[in-house]
Amino acid sequence: MIGLYGGSFDPVHQGHVATAAELREHFGFREIRFLPAARSPLKGAATADRHRLAMLERALSGQPGLVIDARELDRPAPSYTIDTLRQVRAELGPDEALVFILGLDSFLELPRWKDWQSLTDFAHLLVIGRPGSAWPAGLAPAGETAPGAGSAADPALLAWLTPRLARDPARLAAAPSGTVFLAATAPHDIASRHVRAAVRAGRPTSGWLAPAVRDYIDHHHVYCGEADPQ
Repeated sequence: MIGLYGGSFDPVHQGHVATAAELREHFGFREIRFLPAARSPLKGAATADRHRLAMLERALSGQPGLVIDARELDRPAPSYTIDTLRQVRAELGPDEALVFILGLDSFLELPRWKDWQSLTDFAHLLVIGRPGSAWPAGLAPAGETAPGAGSAADPALLAWLTPRLARDPARLAAAPSGTVFLAATAPHDIASRHVRAAVRAGRPTSGWLAPAVRDYIDHHHVYCGEADPQ
């Protein structure tokens, strides 16, 4: 079973790495590929690709089973997940279980994604909690007994989700694609925007960033207005 962990990783922080390691151990992934996104059509400009990639390389050094897949950075922007999943599925063949890992905030925005209803034709979706995003009312990830406390999700998303929602994690490895699993992971109250703000203010980021990542940021003046933005 292969995991694809999508995100801007601007910058990659310890919460990203710890969550991926937890998911790999709990679900038995053969590997989890960090998939840095090219400029998303739903977001503004990101830090230069070469900086985000270099920070990922340093953060994942020595982390078994956690690797980088930079294919989206090699394609012209904007970046569409459906195109990536089609490509990876073609490479893996029809039988390998493929799981796209995304945060709850992104999951709730799925109706704005290109061909979003077709995502599970190529992979499972594994949804993880994010700081500042409450689970929608009526939905609870596996391992939690209380229903979500957030506002109601898009009705179109809920209608699409209902026949695909899996409660047994074994279903991810049992089929190559087709289901959505809501995962309760250890909370990491870290957000990349807070890391960027701390760096700009010259504050320490101990516990948020791997030392090698902070060293790279300081050496190249990333997030301080001096590094090239793209």
